[in-house]
Amino acid sequence: MTAQRILICLHDFSRGGTERVALGLAADWVAGGRHVTILCGSPEGGLRETVASKVKVEVLSPPVRRGFLSRFRLGRAMGKRLAALRPDVIFLPGNFHALLANALRKADPRPAIALKISNPPVPLSVPFTASFFRHLTRGVDGFAAMNSGLARELEAMLPGRNIVTLHDPSYVRSRAIERRRERHHNILWIGRLEPQKDPALALKTLLAMGTSAAQLTMLGEGSLRADIERQITGMKLEGRVRLMGHVSDIESHLAETDALLITSRYEGGPAVAVEALAMDVPVVSTDCSYLLHDLITTPESGTIVTSRDPIDLAAALLAVCGKPRASEGLRSLAKPFEPEARAKAYLDWFDSLAGHG
Repeated sequence: MTAQRILICLHDFSRGGTERVALGLAADWVAGGRHVTILCGSPEGGLRETVASKVKVEVLSPPVRRGFLSRFRLGRAMGKRLAALRPDVIFLPGNFHALLANALRKADPRPAIALKISNPPVPLSVPFTASFFRHLTRGVDGFAAMNSGLARELEAMLPGRNIVTLHDPSYVRSRAIERRRERHHNILWIGRLEPQKDPALALKTLLAMGTSAAQLTMLGEGSLRADIERQITGMKLEGRVRLMGHVSDIESHLAETDALLITSRYEGGPAVAVEALAMDVPVVSTDCSYLLHDLITTPESGTIVTSRDPIDLAAALLAVCGKPRASEGLRSLAKPFEPEARAKAYLDWFDSLAGHG
């Protein structure tokens, strides 16, 4: 059976990585001949204007905005729309939307429900968390892990369930960039200003690099914005850090950088690492994702730092920035994440789920 009608459920159009990837996949799925509808609780968030013209968008009325327990209310409200939409597959694009699954399954048992696991689901060492996750996702028909390490965690937690490994696509087009040499190193950090991403560690790392060795550009917004601004002032980094907020074009910033810094505590598969390599930018990262070990495989591609000590991260950045560019480039490392192949892999998986519905 072909999953001809695909429904993507989003709380809103927040500028997160999972939302951005979901909208890119939606455009590719429509280009592949499928009918794609986005059902959202609210049109807010900033990414609404990036939806492809042939992707249909339906907004709940009254809207359901983010808030305490809002995902439970969202699931019930979305369930009431399924009879009219009649999807073959419902795609939940990340862990954040996993809480919708059981309400959607209760509302309509017919469509297959596919959940992308965008971060480690729960720490297995914490009592009862695995059983809690199994309960929350009992309505899910298939799980797509963003890398093989996440897939192994899921298989241990959810024995017998349908689990596949599907990498996220990279929507930065691979291209070589001729960079001008600066007296200092340009370091780029991309992410939400939230505890998971640990933006404060990026500031401490810059400080550890020395007074004139580097400048840092930070792209993204979040609840820690005011705290990060205070820390910049307290560390006397005002002239060395640029807080840019949300930007629509990260390619221009990647074109000007010498290295991408990732300071996350955990990640499913940081898309920014793939995007950096696609533009021949090496990556220095904390050991926050299994995917990084599949990507950063040569000295020219960067370094995974096993500690969270800013001195260690600073040393890694200085070493990476001091190396000559790889003669063959880094773009080949990002090739497995090209959008067309990733979109087709998802469609093949959706078809298999719909066929067993």
